[in-house]
Amino acid sequence: MFQMVLILILVGGGAFSASAVGGRILISTLNCNAFFGGNETRLQMGQPSTAEDYWKKAENLVGLWSASPPLFIGLQEIGGAREVVNLSKIAASRYHHVFQPVFANTKDTYTEEACAGVVDVSQGWQIAGHPGRVPLLDAMLSKHLVIELTNGSSTLKICVVHLRRPIGKLAKTEQENQCKTLKKWADAELTKNPKANVIILGDFNDSKPVGSEESPLAPLLSPAGPLCDVFSRTDQTFHTHANGRAYDRILVSDALTTGAGGWKFQSVAVQRHAHGKGADKYWFTDHFPVTATFALAAKN
Repeated sequence: MFQMVLILILVGGGAFSASAVGGRILISTLNCNAFFGGNETRLQMGQPSTAEDYWKKAENLVGLWSASPPLFIGLQEIGGAREVVNLSKIAASRYHHVFQPVFANTKDTYTEEACAGVVDVSQGWQIAGHPGRVPLLDAMLSKHLVIELTNGSSTLKICVVHLRRPIGKLAKTEQENQCKTLKKWADAELTKNPKANVIILGDFNDSKPVGSEESPLAPLLSPAGPLCDVFSRTDQTFHTHANGRAYDRILVSDALTTGAGGWKFQSVAVQRHAHGKGADKYWFTDHFPVTATFALAAKN
């Protein structure tokens, strides 16, 4: 049922509670732009061609993450478990925390890329249950990872996704169907617990403006859907890709906008960088990390 690899990296400082960092947690997402070895797919997608290039890119990717360590960062365009382990080691060195990598196998037979995640267990959270692919999403979403985190008093249910590019009529319909399937998954989670802290994040390949009724995300988002795009909670215009689009999003349940589940959305930021075009793209990524901050709240 679940296809996953879970490896614990014990590097860095010891665990401490969320209150030690001001009662805030950071949740991030980043498309790593073909982070895998040079000859590991039948496609040449701009991946590192040598071991030296591979490690340079790995260091650069972690260097793009937020200044404060994210509790969780969802990753897309990852080659395999090895890549997530290596990023975890570099993150441990950068932040002096303990990081746990999680990887879910892909069903994408074209690019062979997958979704993954990294958890900062130094912040007092643990992985609950069995992260990986889930039956409800398995047929429609070739690249996804579902993980539940708990700190003993509250939980976060996070789904990392990388959706189809809407190039061609068939692909556009498939992308829309992927979003409808994600709605079914979110609805099911919130039916079990209306106050659940549910997050769907990743690269949605949505080129429409935030809040557009023509967006494939529209069925997922309120008022028709169960989730809220955190970009819509501010009056800013966001660009998450070097071409000016906002492909990368963080969607949250009502509980995370009201604080009903113990954590409340506070702010969102895009860590823009100048390395997404030309030769620099090879060493970095053409996507920008997106990070949402949540503050501790009294449960309703």
